[in-house]
Amino acid sequence: MAFNLIQTNQIAKIQTSKKLIAFYDKLRPAPIEHYAQIHAKGEEVSGSKTSSLIGISIQDYSNGTGQNNTIVQFNLTPEQIQFLLTRIEAGFQEFEWSSDKIFGVPDANGYSIAQKFVITRHSLKQDGSMSNNPWFISVSNGHGIRVQNRMGGYYMKGGSYQQEKSAFINLNDMDLYTLLKRTDSFIRNWEMVNAYQTILQGQQTYAQYLSSIRQQGQQHQAAPSAYPQGDSGYTRDMYGQQPSSNSGQNQYPNQQYQYNNYPTY
Repeated sequence: MAFNLIQTNQIAKIQTSKKLIAFYDKLRPAPIEHYAQIHAKGEEVSGSKTSSLIGISIQDYSNGTGQNNTIVQFNLTPEQIQFLLTRIEAGFQEFEWSSDKIFGVPDANGYSIAQKFVITRHSLKQDGSMSNNPWFISVSNGHGIRVQNRMGGYYMKGGSYQQEKSAFINLNDMDLYTLLKRTDSFIRNWEMVNAYQTILQGQQTYAQYLSSIRQQGQQHQAAPSAYPQGDSGYTRDMYGQQPSSNSGQNQYPNQQYQYNNYPTY
């Protein structure tokens, strides 16, 4: 009997009667040149920049499915997922954190793709009563003007954001913990599976690199001296004398000197 299996990279999801939030695997290993990072952090791989991420999607189908179904997306780094997990494990009663991103080639009007992510926890509702779902997660997708900083990175120009769609979901402690804990477990298992080959190949490549550097240094030392016989090549000092081969010794006993003949104060 044949089965039609749908393959998915979904790690975990929480679904209500009107909304859904899901986390997805977008993790990528670091290139060999940066093997110790384990995770890719924007390096170029095969001509395009690659980052190791966890995708987040929120769907709001309270107005219906199909075209009426609002779907928004945002990406977090593995470390950000684990940071959020520590907040709920520590029992934070009040918490607020947000992030925004802008990327892609600007369009004809100078706008690039922009996304915003907000997560908060507030124990009380506006009327002062206890909240059964204190966690609020919101994702907004739109466009903004991209500005380059001095370090070569980009940020969104203040006041330029134009929202196209947004969605939010309220969760209780157990729901959010389930999402974050399962995702953290996936990250850790992914690291164990992928880091072995990345680290092994990276260390071998790095050892070969160090070996080539040492060989170049040995070849340089073995090359004939550029100075005539009897001339060490040192510049003569203020007394017209050449320093001895042991530069760490004080040649002038009436003064205190460190290595390289710099005075000690």
